[in-house]
Amino acid sequence: MLMAEENKVTSKKLERIYTVPFGKAYEYLRTRRTRRAMKLLRAFLSRHFKVKDEAVRISQGVNDAMWRDGIQKPPRSLKIRGVFEDGRLTAWMIGEEEKVKKAMDEKKAAEEKMKKEREAKKPAEKKEEKKESKPAPAKTEEKKENKPEAAKPASGSPAPVSKTAEPRAGDVKPMPKTSGGPLLGRKQI
Repeated sequence: MLMAEENKVTSKKLERIYTVPFGKAYEYLRTRRTRRAMKLLRAFLSRHFKVKDEAVRISQGVNDAMWRDGIQKPPRSLKIRGVFEDGRLTAWMIGEEEKVKKAMDEKKAAEEKMKKEREAKKPAEKKEEKKESKPAPAKTEEKKENKPEAAKPASGSPAPVSKTAEPRAGDVKPMPKTSGGPLLGRKQI
């Protein structure tokens, strides 16, 4: 019976709210204060929930709050909600978990709606493609036949090119040749 009771206790969800102080982070180097504050947060939560540091996960909201003012100025304290479930401890900001779940539900609903719309369009698109695919080869043949003859050069001789033709966009003028040395264009001694 003791084993069954222990399993029930470990499978339950345990939530606690703490105000975590980060004053000790300010005793550290300026350029490493926020990193130090993150380590202090992990140590605080692992100590109060009696788990290892590796089992502590920090949510995106807590991370954003810690890094909001940069690496040199972490917050002096944060109000954190720790949730221990299935051997994993997650640190959330107050109210953040509900917002994340709501956003995920909305995203799933939107994906399902888009999927249904795509499925509804597929049969209609297939019918339209079948109708268009039959007359398509005849149209391409007509286009080939209707090309103007003036654009084609005479058989056997290339099209005449005038020497005074205006430059077109994309034409590149060749650079004048120089001696290539450091004195470009001057005589070298």
